[in-house]
Amino acid sequence: MDAHGGQGRGGEGRHDRGGEGRHDRGGEGRGGRRREGRPECGDCGRHAPSPATSLGSLAVTRGAGSRVVEAGWVRLQHTGRVVLAASEEVRFSALDVVLVQTERGDVHARALQDSARSTLTPDRYSRVVRRVPPAEAAAVLSRDKAREEEARAVFIGQVRRHRLDMHLSDVEVTHGDSRVIFYFTAPGRIDFRSLVRDLASGIRARIELRQVGVRDEARCTGGLGPCGLPLCCSTFLRDFAAVTIRMAKVQGLVPNPQKVSGLCGRLMCCLAYEQDVYVEMMKEFPKTGSMVSTPKGDGKVKELLVMRRAVKVSLGPGQMIEVPLDEVKPLGRPAGQGGTAAAQGNAQAVEPDDGAEGEADEDPAELKGLED
Repeated sequence: MDAHGGQGRGGEGRHDRGGEGRHDRGGEGRGGRRREGRPECGDCGRHAPSPATSLGSLAVTRGAGSRVVEAGWVRLQHTGRVVLAASEEVRFSALDVVLVQTERGDVHARALQDSARSTLTPDRYSRVVRRVPPAEAAAVLSRDKAREEEARAVFIGQVRRHRLDMHLSDVEVTHGDSRVIFYFTAPGRIDFRSLVRDLASGIRARIELRQVGVRDEARCTGGLGPCGLPLCCSTFLRDFAAVTIRMAKVQGLVPNPQKVSGLCGRLMCCLAYEQDVYVEMMKEFPKTGSMVSTPKGDGKVKELLVMRRAVKVSLGPGQMIEVPLDEVKPLGRPAGQGGTAAAQGNAQAVEPDDGAEGEADEDPAELKGLED
């Protein structure tokens, strides 16, 4: 998992022993963009798609093979991933526990809304196998949790016995104990064919080992981010996007590792949320280090205050002023064009300015290490 970004993923290798064990190695496993097993969204419906918008827009996806189904958004109980689930026979209400068919097997999920009649193609939803009666729901979820803890204990014991450098991040057990999936981190590639055999015989189920990176490990374990809220990756974030130091610089953030990194030790995912907005808005700004004209005189641009649509300009030693963007005119351009004129030939305003004072040519190695 290096993931945010799902990044830095290697090739994929699998080890199958007569249907008893499988090793998925290299790629991100449950995180990133490649595997279907990644948790995508959760948090008890607070970040769930709006029934009025998301489900309504899907309800018109008629075409070959379309079916009239009862559909609604559900949160997979273990991973926290939010998916659209539907059935031609089963109706469910908000907070109901349902059994959902996934590519990894049947897993339990909790409904985030009442199901509604919709017309969808089968590829747009996960099939609801059955609705778990409320009287059984607590016992079913408790049994799944106990099975996971049992599998966790067996895994840790076997890893110690084989003396492998592996750290268990999470365990997932599909319905009926048909498959047990172990998510782990390791410093490199590991030969654990003997471990797979021992796990399969000890747990008596199909075994999958998926090596993940640091981002996916944070997604599995959860926690609180610097903002004080639950981690984006363990609640609502669906995919890891590429995050770079350039994003922090564009947004005017101090490139301090402690300020821009998350619990995973990589750049915070939220740096990508407003990047497109900053890039678009900065097209109207003059470059840092360029000479401009202001109502108080000519000076050099020192800082761009994008969200305030203002510019800090140095008129001379000890003379720093803040000027609204509309009152800034690049020198050498016709009057009256204001900050918009600076956009001419500055469409790439987010690129580093070679003439800017105090900006290093390259990012320090400790900052580069935060990227994926």
